[in-house]
Amino acid sequence: ATLGVTMAIGFGIAYGSLFVDKSSPELHVKKISTLRALDLQWLYLALLILGKTITLLNFVPVTYKKGLQGNIRSNPFFYEVVGENDDENKKEEMPMIAYKNDGPIGMYNRSNRSVQHMVENSGGFLAAIGPVGWLFPKQTLAVVVTFCVGRVVHQKGYANGYGSHAMGFVLSLLSILTLEGLSLIAFLKGEGYM
Repeated sequence: ATLGVTMAIGFGIAYGSLFVDKSSPELHVKKISTLRALDLQWLYLALLILGKTITLLNFVPVTYKKGLQGNIRSNPFFYEVVGENDDENKKEEMPMIAYKNDGPIGMYNRSNRSVQHMVENSGGFLAAIGPVGWLFPKQTLAVVVTFCVGRVVHQKGYANGYGSHAMGFVLSLLSILTLEGLSLIAFLKGEGYM
């Protein structure tokens, strides 16, 4: 359900962006004709599927963190100390190791977590910039600028503490969703559904 809602949001923003663009309609029609003639609309559908798969794969691990206490959201991994009696039958409970969260080291950890977050989520986005940008160059420029601003705001906010990164997260997420929406529009126009 979440993937469907996010796809609808991205499609809505992308569709609305077409009305703001004052480019030559003839050029747009020519590009769609080229896309259709070369049967490339399927590439745009593939980009949408790639983006949604990356989103799904990134949200699944979060479900396993339910019930954990404290500020554990910035921790992509948890470690435990290995004891001397660490066989299956005699395993003793050892402390869990997480990222240090306070002071300059905590800021460093969260700032690097922001970089990891960008890498984890942007594969489909980066793959779509060229193909979508060829068809919708002005929209793609706006989306890329918004994504970049969002990632900087995310990192600066995350370094300050959990929660301060929310605006950056929203900007970068909406950018990804909009580019996916433009991919869907390209597919639909290429197939003659729009």
